[in-house]
Amino acid sequence: MVCDRVKLHIWVKLHMATLVQSRQRQGTFSALRHRNFRWYFVGQLVSISGLWMQSVAQGWLVFQLTRSELALGMVACAAGIPSLLLSPFAGVVVDRFPRRSLLLATQTLQMALAFILAALVITEAVQVWHIVLLAFILGVSNSVDAPARQAFIKDMVGPEDMSSGITLNSLMANGARVFGPAVAGLLLATVGAGWCFFVNGATFLAVLLSLIVMQVPNPVPGVGRGSAILQMREGLGYSRQHQTILPLLLLAAVFSTFAVNVITLLPAFADVVLHAPVNGLSLLSTAQGIGAVLAGLTLAALSSRLGRGRVASIMIMMASLSMLLLSQTRALDVGVLLMGLFGFSLVLFFVNVNTMIQNEVLDHYRGRVLSLFTLTFLGLTPLGALVLGLLAEVAGTPSALALYGLINGLLGLLILIRWRAVWWIA
Repeated sequence: MVCDRVKLHIWVKLHMATLVQSRQRQGTFSALRHRNFRWYFVGQLVSISGLWMQSVAQGWLVFQLTRSELALGMVACAAGIPSLLLSPFAGVVVDRFPRRSLLLATQTLQMALAFILAALVITEAVQVWHIVLLAFILGVSNSVDAPARQAFIKDMVGPEDMSSGITLNSLMANGARVFGPAVAGLLLATVGAGWCFFVNGATFLAVLLSLIVMQVPNPVPGVGRGSAILQMREGLGYSRQHQTILPLLLLAAVFSTFAVNVITLLPAFADVVLHAPVNGLSLLSTAQGIGAVLAGLTLAALSSRLGRGRVASIMIMMASLSMLLLSQTRALDVGVLLMGLFGFSLVLFFVNVNTMIQNEVLDHYRGRVLSLFTLTFLGLTPLGALVLGLLAEVAGTPSALALYGLINGLLGLLILIRWRAVWWIA
């Protein structure tokens, strides 16, 4: 009996040592040793910079056409309704079909939408309903594109470098937040919003090229050709019963509904509160991107030292605090600092939640569970944006931001109290 206990103790020690060594080898940049991921990384960096350029220009254009915070929320809501309705079915699609083929289709459609919007603006034919309709079609595309991109990371790098791939994907996406808004501000001030949309359309060529040239050696087994409704219900049931995935999805839903929507009101906040409609919007968006990049660079150290669950829990509170303070400021430099803090907390929250979910989920359910994760920020964020826009119209932008920041913190705290095990996830 004593001998068996000694053997068990030695095995545990060796196993833990192996895990530590494995984590050391699997550093932040280990996914870059995969050729496919290097192609993907460069293509997405160019394309997402264009998307952020379009996002800033579109918000500026809508507010200039309408002078309405509610209109900003309506456009965001139009982009999110398809994801809200289609994401559970989209997860089945992602589990059934090759993800690279899905991404080629969705990215091509999004490129066409950008060029259409550019043509409408450059010819001075654009109306708000055009923007709403194009945002809706973009939302249909994103309902498949977003979970496919998340699941595709493991296809490219395998399970051993999945955490690195998720981190680098976030670092790349948020690095684009620095470059995209800065270029958008320059183009808005010189040639106008139409050329922001045109440049965004052109950047899709980079990601399409990267998808065409890569060869994916790690295909995930499909789920067969059974009933899509049944497979969707299986994914929902699996997520609802999982004691780790369920609270993580709830935290993501709260953060997406209330915290992320600070971005939606930035055009109005920069114009009405800070009195800097172009430069202020560009600086606030760029500051958020810089905070996001810093978060990506410190992610591995913080997560290994504190644990992913603790980092995510702290960040949801930090985001709430930055929103409350932002609602009270009238100085551009202070607003820039607070948006940097917000971008820092946003990335550390979502990357850690994403990684924890991907580490827990079985491959058989990966697409369906990740579709629920992307549903939180593609489907729920726009609904929250619509309500936030209405509140801003009635009570003013600062009061609306303060209320959302308070709700985000309180709901996040309630979830963490109910599922205290989240705090201890490594």
